[in-house]
Amino acid sequence: MRAPIPRPQAFTLIELLVVIAIVALLAAMLLPALARAKEKAKVTKAHAELYGVGLALEMYADDSDGQLPPVRVNCNTDLADHWCQFPVELADQGYLARGTRPGLAANMEDVFNPGHTYKYAAPGPQLLNDSPGTNFKLWVPNDFPEGATDAGRYYSTPKDSPVRWVLWSLGPRPDSAKSQDSHAPMAGATWYRRAGDSGVIARFASRDGTQLKTP
Repeated sequence: MRAPIPRPQAFTLIELLVVIAIVALLAAMLLPALARAKEKAKVTKAHAELYGVGLALEMYADDSDGQLPPVRVNCNTDLADHWCQFPVELADQGYLARGTRPGLAANMEDVFNPGHTYKYAAPGPQLLNDSPGTNFKLWVPNDFPEGATDAGRYYSTPKDSPVRWVLWSLGPRPDSAKSQDSHAPMAGATWYRRAGDSGVIARFASRDGTQLKTP
């Protein structure tokens, strides 16, 4: 009599389904954490790039008798969503790399808003459709730099404003109400504060040139 040959053990269909369900559950738990980590990494990159551009702005001003580049506002259909784009002057004079795409004359793309530069504004000269216009008016809260109050006013000249310039990203959700608010980027209520949030990521310079950033 020969002993029976043992048959290889195999997973049953139910066991396979249980394993698949467990893997799917673990993936569902991990994916949000990975998304938050990726978002935080982009926020860190945005802050670092805005800091570098702030230094470029100050170098430009040092070479231009203290004058900052004008703010650009465009009403033309093809460039309307490129309002407050980075100054062309920074690219023309070599402070930033030059781009070739519309709205990206200075090649510094917002990590959260592909195809667009970060934003730049300063109280003072403004170009409307590349023609000289009235001064750009920047809203600043009364408790700058805290930004905790909704009370504030618009400044149109550098000598009066407590803010020298501001640079900002529209944040992870560029079309959100917070990012597009009329008091952004200076109002604290419009700032991005945590992963999953909306709002702007900004860097400011006070009147004496000290750089400050949103949380």
